[in-house]
Amino acid sequence: MNNISEWIDKIIEDLVNPNIKLSDTLLKVQVLAFKIENTVLKEWTEREINGYVGKDKPDYRRIPSATKGNLIQDAGFRGVWTKNNTLLPVEYLNPKIRDSLMSIKMDSSVAELERMIESKGSYQVNLPYVVCQEFSKIMEPWNVDSAWQKISLNSIEGIISTIKSTLLNFLLELNKEFGDNDNLSVMKKKKEINEIFDKTIGNISGEHINISFGNKTAQTTNTGDNSTTNIAAGEKIHQQIEIKSEVEDFLKILKEHLDNLDLSTEDKEDVSNEITRVESQLKRDNPKLNIVGAALNTINGILTGITANAFTPIVLEKLSQVVGMF
Repeated sequence: MNNISEWIDKIIEDLVNPNIKLSDTLLKVQVLAFKIENTVLKEWTEREINGYVGKDKPDYRRIPSATKGNLIQDAGFRGVWTKNNTLLPVEYLNPKIRDSLMSIKMDSSVAELERMIESKGSYQVNLPYVVCQEFSKIMEPWNVDSAWQKISLNSIEGIISTIKSTLLNFLLELNKEFGDNDNLSVMKKKKEINEIFDKTIGNISGEHINISFGNKTAQTTNTGDNSTTNIAAGEKIHQQIEIKSEVEDFLKILKEHLDNLDLSTEDKEDVSNEITRVESQLKRDNPKLNIVGAALNTINGILTGITANAFTPIVLEKLSQVVGMF
Protein backbone atom coordinates (compact mmCIF):
# COMPACT_ATOMS: atom_id res chain seq x y z
CA MET A 1 0.00 0.00 0.00
CA ASN A 2 2.32 2.70 -1.27
CA ASN A 3 -0.30 5.23 -2.28
CA ILE A 4 -0.67 7.80 0.50
CA SER A 5 -4.39 8.27 -0.10
CA GLU A 6 -4.97 4.53 0.33
CA TRP A 7 -2.95 4.54 3.55
CA ILE A 8 -5.00 7.47 4.88
CA ASP A 9 -8.24 5.68 3.98
CA LYS A 10 -7.13 2.64 5.95
CA ILE A 11 -6.38 4.74 9.04
CA ILE A 12 -9.78 6.44 8.72
CA GLU A 13 -11.45 3.02 8.62
CA ASP A 14 -9.62 2.05 11.80
CA LEU A 15 -10.63 5.28 13.57
CA VAL A 16 -14.34 4.72 12.98
CA ASN A 17 -14.14 1.02 13.88
CA PRO A 18 -14.95 0.70 17.63
CA ASN A 19 -13.21 -2.69 17.75
CA ILE A 20 -9.78 -1.28 16.84
CA LYS A 21 -7.77 0.39 19.58
CA LEU A 22 -6.52 3.90 19.08
CA SER A 23 -3.06 2.81 20.26
CA ASP A 24 -2.85 0.40 17.31
CA THR A 25 -4.12 3.02 14.88
CA LEU A 26 -1.49 5.51 16.05
CA LEU A 27 1.25 3.13 14.90
CA LYS A 28 -0.15 3.50 11.38
CA VAL A 29 -0.29 7.26 11.82
CA GLN A 30 3.37 7.13 12.77
CA VAL A 31 4.11 5.41 9.45
CA LEU A 32 2.02 8.03 7.66
CA ALA A 33 4.07 10.80 9.31
CA PHE A 34 7.21 9.31 7.73
CA LYS A 35 5.49 8.84 4.38
CA ILE A 36 4.47 12.48 4.16
CA GLU A 37 7.70 13.63 5.85
CA ASN A 38 5.84 15.71 8.46
CA THR A 39 7.90 16.32 11.61
CA VAL A 40 5.14 17.82 13.77
CA LEU A 41 2.79 14.89 13.11
CA LYS A 42 5.62 12.47 13.87
CA GLU A 43 6.44 14.15 17.18
CA TRP A 44 2.80 14.40 18.27
CA THR A 45 2.13 10.75 17.41
CA GLU A 46 5.22 9.55 19.26
CA ARG A 47 4.16 11.42 22.39
CA GLU A 48 0.68 9.93 22.28
CA ILE A 49 2.18 6.46 21.82
CA ASN A 50 4.85 6.83 24.53
CA GLY A 51 3.15 9.24 26.92
CA TYR A 52 4.04 12.71 28.17
CA VAL A 53 6.10 11.90 31.26
CA GLY A 54 8.63 14.71 31.66
CA LYS A 55 7.11 16.62 28.73
CA ASP A 56 4.66 19.47 28.43
CA LYS A 57 1.18 17.98 28.29
CA PRO A 58 -1.41 19.38 25.87
CA ASP A 59 -4.50 20.88 27.45
CA TYR A 60 -6.90 18.34 25.95
CA ARG A 61 -5.30 15.93 28.41
CA ARG A 62 -6.46 18.09 31.29
CA ILE A 63 -9.43 16.47 33.02
CA PRO A 64 -11.56 17.76 35.90
CA SER A 65 -11.01 16.13 39.27
CA ALA A 66 -12.68 15.97 42.65
CA THR A 67 -10.42 16.08 45.71
CA LYS A 68 -11.27 13.67 48.51
CA GLY A 69 -9.69 12.68 51.78
CA ASN A 70 -9.82 10.70 55.01
CA LEU A 71 -10.38 12.79 58.13
CA ILE A 72 -9.56 12.13 61.78
CA GLN A 73 -10.44 14.01 64.97
CA ASP A 74 -9.44 13.50 68.58
CA ALA A 75 -12.46 12.18 70.47
CA GLY A 76 -10.79 12.15 73.88
CA PHE A 77 -9.94 9.18 76.09
CA ARG A 78 -7.58 7.94 73.36
CA GLY A 79 -10.40 7.63 70.88
CA VAL A 80 -10.75 9.16 67.44
CA TRP A 81 -13.55 10.02 65.09
CA THR A 82 -13.08 9.39 61.39
CA LYS A 83 -14.67 10.46 58.11
CA ASN A 84 -13.51 8.55 55.07
CA ASN A 85 -13.75 9.36 51.36
CA THR A 86 -14.96 12.89 52.09
CA LEU A 87 -15.10 15.63 49.45
CA LEU A 88 -12.66 18.35 50.52
CA PRO A 89 -13.44 22.10 50.21
CA VAL A 90 -10.73 23.15 47.75
CA GLU A 91 -12.41 26.53 47.22
CA TYR A 92 -11.10 27.76 50.58
CA LEU A 93 -7.45 27.01 49.85
CA ASN A 94 -4.76 29.38 48.65
CA PRO A 95 -5.64 30.17 44.98
CA LYS A 96 -2.48 28.55 43.61
CA ILE A 97 -3.13 25.29 45.45
CA ARG A 98 -6.86 25.47 44.73
CA ASP A 99 -6.38 25.88 40.98
CA SER A 100 -3.90 22.99 40.84
CA LEU A 101 -6.48 20.70 42.44
CA MET A 102 -9.29 21.55 40.04
CA SER A 103 -7.91 19.28 37.34
CA ILE A 104 -5.26 16.72 36.42
CA LYS A 105 -3.16 16.56 33.26
CA MET A 106 -2.80 12.93 32.25
CA ASP A 107 0.68 11.97 31.03
CA SER A 108 -0.08 8.29 30.35
CA SER A 109 0.29 6.78 26.89
CA VAL A 110 -2.87 6.16 24.86
CA ALA A 111 -2.43 2.41 25.43
CA GLU A 112 -2.35 2.99 29.21
CA LEU A 113 -5.45 5.17 29.04
CA GLU A 114 -7.27 2.47 27.06
CA ARG A 115 -6.30 -0.16 29.64
CA MET A 116 -7.67 2.06 32.41
CA ILE A 117 -10.98 2.33 30.59
CA GLU A 118 -11.17 -1.40 29.88
CA SER A 119 -10.43 -2.41 33.46
CA LYS A 120 -13.18 -0.07 34.75
CA GLY A 121 -11.12 0.44 37.89
CA SER A 122 -11.01 3.36 40.28
CA TYR A 123 -8.02 5.65 39.84
CA GLN A 124 -6.60 8.50 41.87
CA VAL A 125 -3.52 10.68 42.32
CA ASN A 126 -2.38 10.76 45.94
CA LEU A 127 -1.55 14.23 47.24
CA PRO A 128 1.54 15.06 49.35
CA TYR A 129 1.27 15.57 53.10
CA VAL A 130 1.87 19.31 52.75
CA VAL A 131 -1.46 19.59 50.90
CA CYS A 132 -3.16 17.60 53.67
CA GLN A 133 -1.78 20.14 56.13
CA GLU A 134 -3.28 23.00 54.14
CA PHE A 135 -6.69 21.34 54.28
CA SER A 136 -6.29 20.67 58.02
CA LYS A 137 -5.79 24.39 58.64
CA ILE A 138 -9.24 25.21 57.25
CA MET A 139 -11.07 22.15 58.60
CA GLU A 140 -10.33 22.29 62.31
CA PRO A 141 -10.98 20.36 64.50
CA TRP A 142 -10.65 17.76 61.74
CA ASN A 143 -7.21 16.74 60.47
CA VAL A 144 -6.80 15.45 56.93
CA ASP A 145 -4.89 12.18 57.26
CA SER A 146 -4.66 11.53 53.50
CA ALA A 147 -6.00 13.15 50.34
CA TRP A 148 -6.22 12.39 46.66
CA GLN A 149 -7.59 13.60 43.34
CA LYS A 150 -10.08 11.21 41.82
CA ILE A 151 -9.77 10.40 38.11
CA SER A 152 -13.05 9.91 36.24
CA LEU A 153 -13.05 7.17 33.61
CA ASN A 154 -15.56 9.19 31.60
CA SER A 155 -13.03 12.01 31.39
CA ILE A 156 -10.35 9.59 30.21
CA GLU A 157 -12.75 8.41 27.53
CA GLY A 158 -13.09 12.06 26.60
CA ILE A 159 -9.33 12.28 25.95
CA ILE A 160 -9.47 9.26 23.63
CA SER A 161 -12.53 10.68 21.88
CA THR A 162 -10.84 14.06 21.37
CA ILE A 163 -7.74 12.45 19.85
CA LYS A 164 -9.83 10.27 17.56
CA SER A 165 -12.12 13.02 16.30
CA THR A 166 -9.31 15.52 15.77
CA LEU A 167 -7.12 12.97 14.02
CA LEU A 168 -10.08 12.03 11.84
CA ASN A 169 -10.57 15.67 10.83
CA PHE A 170 -6.85 15.95 10.01
CA LEU A 171 -6.94 12.84 7.82
CA LEU A 172 -10.09 13.86 5.98
CA GLU A 173 -8.58 17.26 5.21
CA LEU A 174 -5.34 15.58 4.19
CA ASN A 175 -7.17 13.22 1.85
CA LYS A 176 -8.78 16.19 0.16
CA GLU A 177 -5.36 17.73 -0.39
CA PHE A 178 -3.76 14.59 -1.80
CA GLY A 179 -6.70 13.18 -3.73
CA ASP A 180 -5.38 10.24 -5.73
CA ASN A 181 -1.84 11.58 -6.02
CA ASP A 182 1.07 9.38 -5.10
CA ASN A 183 4.18 9.92 -2.97
CA LEU A 184 5.78 12.21 -5.56
CA SER A 185 3.43 14.99 -4.44
CA VAL A 186 4.73 15.04 -0.85
CA MET A 187 7.50 17.61 -1.31
CA LYS A 188 5.12 19.98 -3.11
CA LYS A 189 2.48 19.62 -0.39
CA LYS A 190 4.58 20.20 2.72
CA LYS A 191 3.23 23.71 3.32
CA GLU A 192 -0.37 22.59 2.87
CA ILE A 193 0.13 19.61 5.20
CA ASN A 194 1.56 21.84 7.92
CA GLU A 195 -1.41 24.19 7.57
CA ILE A 196 -3.83 21.28 7.90
CA PHE A 197 -1.99 20.05 11.00
CA ASP A 198 -2.08 23.52 12.58
CA LYS A 199 -5.80 23.83 11.86
CA THR A 200 -6.71 20.44 13.39
CA ILE A 201 -4.27 18.63 15.70
CA GLY A 202 -2.17 21.73 16.29
CA ASN A 203 -5.27 23.55 17.48
CA ILE A 204 -5.90 21.14 20.36
CA SER A 205 -2.20 20.75 21.13
CA GLY A 206 -1.52 24.48 21.46
CA GLU A 207 -0.51 25.89 24.80
CA HIS A 208 -3.35 28.41 24.82
CA ILE A 209 -6.22 25.99 24.18
CA ASN A 210 -8.01 24.64 27.26
CA ILE A 211 -10.87 22.28 27.95
CA SER A 212 -13.84 22.83 25.66
CA PHE A 213 -17.03 24.27 27.15
CA GLY A 214 -19.61 24.07 24.40
CA ASN A 215 -18.38 26.29 21.59
CA LYS A 216 -15.92 28.15 23.85
CA THR A 217 -13.04 27.17 26.11
CA ALA A 218 -12.52 26.89 29.85
CA GLN A 219 -9.52 29.19 29.75
CA THR A 220 -11.38 31.74 31.88
CA THR A 221 -11.94 29.25 34.68
CA ASN A 222 -8.18 28.79 34.99
CA THR A 223 -7.43 32.41 35.77
CA GLY A 224 -8.04 32.17 39.50
CA ASP A 225 -10.01 34.97 41.11
CA ASN A 226 -9.60 37.15 38.03
CA SER A 227 -12.35 35.28 36.22
CA THR A 228 -14.85 36.25 38.89
CA THR A 229 -13.64 39.84 38.91
CA ASN A 230 -13.85 40.16 35.15
CA ILE A 231 -17.36 38.78 34.92
CA ALA A 232 -18.64 40.94 37.73
CA ALA A 233 -17.03 44.18 36.58
CA GLY A 234 -19.16 47.21 35.76
CA GLU A 235 -21.84 46.55 33.16
CA LYS A 236 -21.18 42.80 33.37
CA ILE A 237 -23.01 42.48 36.69
CA HIS A 238 -26.10 41.56 34.68
CA GLN A 239 -24.13 38.76 33.02
CA GLN A 240 -23.30 37.30 36.43
CA ILE A 241 -26.99 37.34 37.39
CA GLU A 242 -27.91 35.66 34.11
CA ILE A 243 -25.29 32.95 34.61
CA LYS A 244 -26.51 32.32 38.16
CA SER A 245 -30.09 31.94 36.94
CA GLU A 246 -29.09 29.56 34.14
CA VAL A 247 -26.99 27.44 36.50
CA GLU A 248 -29.88 27.21 38.96
CA ASP A 249 -32.19 26.06 36.16
CA PHE A 250 -29.66 23.43 35.12
CA LEU A 251 -29.27 22.12 38.67
CA LYS A 252 -33.03 21.77 38.94
CA ILE A 253 -33.15 19.68 35.75
CA LEU A 254 -30.12 17.62 36.76
CA LYS A 255 -31.52 16.77 40.20
CA GLU A 256 -34.88 15.83 38.70
CA HIS A 257 -33.28 13.33 36.32
CA LEU A 258 -30.17 12.23 38.24
CA ASP A 259 -31.63 8.90 39.29
CA ASN A 260 -32.60 8.14 35.69
CA LEU A 261 -29.10 8.65 34.25
CA ASP A 262 -26.89 5.63 33.62
CA LEU A 263 -24.36 6.42 36.36
CA SER A 264 -22.49 4.19 38.74
CA THR A 265 -23.10 4.71 42.45
CA GLU A 266 -19.69 6.35 42.77
CA ASP A 267 -20.22 8.71 39.82
CA LYS A 268 -23.67 9.65 41.11
CA GLU A 269 -22.14 10.48 44.48
CA ASP A 270 -19.51 12.67 42.80
CA VAL A 271 -22.16 14.51 40.78
CA SER A 272 -24.18 15.09 43.95
CA ASN A 273 -21.09 16.47 45.69
CA GLU A 274 -20.44 18.88 42.82
CA ILE A 275 -24.09 19.97 42.91
CA THR A 276 -23.64 20.79 46.59
CA ARG A 277 -20.46 22.71 45.79
CA VAL A 278 -22.25 24.81 43.17
CA GLU A 279 -25.29 25.44 45.37
CA SER A 280 -22.99 26.58 48.17
CA GLN A 281 -21.49 29.21 45.88
CA LEU A 282 -24.84 30.33 44.47
CA LYS A 283 -26.10 31.11 47.97
CA ARG A 284 -23.44 33.81 48.29
CA ASP A 285 -23.92 37.43 47.30
CA ASN A 286 -20.79 37.19 45.13
CA PRO A 287 -20.32 33.55 44.10
CA LYS A 288 -16.92 32.60 42.74
CA LEU A 289 -17.79 31.72 39.18
CA ASN A 290 -14.43 30.09 38.57
CA ILE A 291 -15.34 27.50 41.23
CA VAL A 292 -18.83 27.08 39.76
CA GLY A 293 -17.29 26.60 36.32
CA ALA A 294 -14.84 24.00 37.63
CA ALA A 295 -17.66 22.07 39.32
CA LEU A 296 -19.72 22.13 36.12
CA ASN A 297 -16.62 20.95 34.26
CA THR A 298 -16.38 17.98 36.63
CA ILE A 299 -20.06 17.16 36.09
CA ASN A 300 -19.55 17.48 32.34
CA GLY A 301 -16.62 15.07 32.49
CA ILE A 302 -18.66 12.50 34.41
CA LEU A 303 -21.73 12.72 32.19
CA THR A 304 -19.76 12.61 28.93
CA GLY A 305 -19.80 9.11 27.54
CA ILE A 306 -22.64 7.68 29.65
CA THR A 307 -25.10 5.41 27.92
CA ALA A 308 -27.90 7.59 26.61
CA ASN A 309 -31.54 7.13 27.50
CA ALA A 310 -34.65 9.28 27.17
CA PHE A 311 -33.52 11.63 29.94
CA THR A 312 -29.88 12.07 28.92
CA PRO A 313 -30.40 14.58 26.03
CA ILE A 314 -32.50 16.82 28.30
CA VAL A 315 -29.70 17.09 30.85
CA LEU A 316 -26.79 17.30 28.40
CA GLU A 317 -28.45 19.94 26.23
CA LYS A 318 -28.98 22.22 29.22
CA LEU A 319 -25.46 21.48 30.51
CA SER A 320 -24.01 22.48 27.14
CA GLN A 321 -25.90 25.78 27.27
CA VAL A 322 -24.69 26.56 30.77
CA VAL A 323 -21.01 25.72 30.36
CA GLY A 324 -21.02 27.69 27.12
CA MET A 325 -21.57 30.82 29.22
CA PHE A 326 -18.21 30.48 31.02
